[in-house]
Amino acid sequence: MCSHFAMPSLKEIKTYLTTDLKLPLIVPKNIEDKFSAATQIYPKSSSLVMLYSNNELKLVEKKWGYPSPFQKNRVLYNARVERFYEEKPSMWDNSFARQRCIILASEFWESSQQTYLASNNQTYHEHSSFTAIEEPMTLIAGIYQGNDFSMVTTVANNTVLPVHERMPLVLKPSELRRWLFQNFTSLLDRSEYNLARHQLPHR
Repeated sequence: MCSHFAMPSLKEIKTYLTTDLKLPLIVPKNIEDKFSAATQIYPKSSSLVMLYSNNELKLVEKKWGYPSPFQKNRVLYNARVERFYEEKPSMWDNSFARQRCIILASEFWESSQQTYLASNNQTYHEHSSFTAIEEPMTLIAGIYQGNDFSMVTTVANNTVLPVHERMPLVLKPSELRRWLFQNFTSLLDRSEYNLARHQLPHR
């Protein structure tokens, strides 16, 4: 379950989305200073997401995680995409149907069940980071509600599986429109998406 990603600087995001991908992106003035540098994003942190609202494709600031209906002061920051297809209603249904967004990351991290013994005799979990091979930025499917967003996850592909059974639902630029506006069933299988894995050094 992804609980940490790096968001590029606003300048990098604008260059990639507007210059490289030629998207008609609206960038509000009030976010220029706040997101001028690359930022490490954790649950409850503010991040930029891209969404379509009021006939505009724009960057919007939102916090990572929906308020948990089960535990006070906790947030739910990963949403299983399969949940949308189950008969039992869920808190994610309306967002999956009508409020989808794109999370912009330079890399994301996953924690493994495997552990190692560090030099201080403490046991730690192995960690790996993942980046898109074919693009300068990793585009991740998200959903939102009010001022909050959640990352959408799916079954891990062969690159992520040695670390974790789930992974973010990563998207190719050609798939952005499908995620934002159309039926997204064909996007659940990410086995052909090329990611590079980088195992973090031990402490």
